[in-house]
Amino acid sequence: MKNSKDKIIIYLFIAALLLVYSLKVDAQQIEFGLRYNPELTGLINSNDYNAGNELGLKSHFGYLSGGIGAVYNINNHIGLAVDLLFSREGQAFQGHFNGNPPNAATYSSVVSTQLILDNTVIVGDYVALAELNYIKLPIMLSLTSDNTKPLFFTLLVGPQFNFLQGVAQEINGEDHFYPNSNIEPKDLYKSLTINGVLALGGAYNITSSLVLSARLRLDYGFDDVEKKDLMVSYPNAAPVRFYSTERQATHNLTVGLLLGLDFKL
Repeated sequence: MKNSKDKIIIYLFIAALLLVYSLKVDAQQIEFGLRYNPELTGLINSNDYNAGNELGLKSHFGYLSGGIGAVYNINNHIGLAVDLLFSREGQAFQGHFNGNPPNAATYSSVVSTQLILDNTVIVGDYVALAELNYIKLPIMLSLTSDNTKPLFFTLLVGPQFNFLQGVAQEINGEDHFYPNSNIEPKDLYKSLTINGVLALGGAYNITSSLVLSARLRLDYGFDDVEKKDLMVSYPNAAPVRFYSTERQATHNLTVGLLLGLDFKL
């Protein structure tokens, strides 16, 4: 994984150099601005969807994503765009423990493990949250109607690199960890994953140098965000797999309203 990350950093550095060169070639074609993206998020896993009363998924509104972005307009209809965004996302759960061992292939098993390590036992209803903080780097093709018009339509599409910055896991409103083990919440998830991103909407030229945009934005993870081969060690015991071999891939999904305010250089 480290070698892959190093290669990606090199490629991104080369891309940045090309962007700097393009700025020198024709600064009039460059836009630079702010991004704000209130979003709905989820972690999609077939085991969790089919868990029954033991585990249910809840919609989790209220997350905010934002950052900066740039667009290089090759002509009035085609360009290249890149954003640098912070995104807090994840999945909310609700369920019911009836005293029986939870299904090892579902997230309820993660909840149960945290409670056992914290010397807490729950029989009855619970709520839980898996919250992941990412730095996102989408690199996109920008397609527009005539962007010299006052109002024009826009479409952005391309790959996105997600760099994991931190993880919080809550149960009944309290953060939980993994005491007496060799892992912490961040260890359960991959440090780098690749998504696809699509954003569709419109933009308005407020002035000759200021552009306001609004797009419905969706990104979906092609990779499994969880480290299925993670091994965990407990005192006086041999290391074991943290996730069940029956647990399917978990993909992250965000849907948001991407608002942009760009300045033409």
